[in-house]
Amino acid sequence: LAIRQVVESGQAAGKPVGVCGEMAGDPASALLLMAMGVDSLSMNLGSLLKIKWMIRSIRHDAAQDMLAEAMRMDNATAIREHANLFLDQQGLSSLLRVGK
Repeated sequence: LAIRQVVESGQAAGKPVGVCGEMAGDPASALLLMAMGVDSLSMNLGSLLKIKWMIRSIRHDAAQDMLAEAMRMDNATAIREHANLFLDQQGLSSLLRVGK
């Protein structure tokens, strides 16, 4: 919720919002960040291609619908499972394999 508030504040002020680090390179987290409207993601080179592929493969409105459902959940584990299920339903389960 805090990240979403930062994104909304940045958008209201006309400022881009970016996220860097491990969160940006994690498929489930990057999906949520994209749906929230984060403008840029900075990650290690090993994550770049899979996150780029994910972003290009998912319709933004579908990601926003998934985010709306996730925002009604009360814990991080449920949200991660929901995002992972969404990725699986989109045919992107290969992104969830550890070490890939």
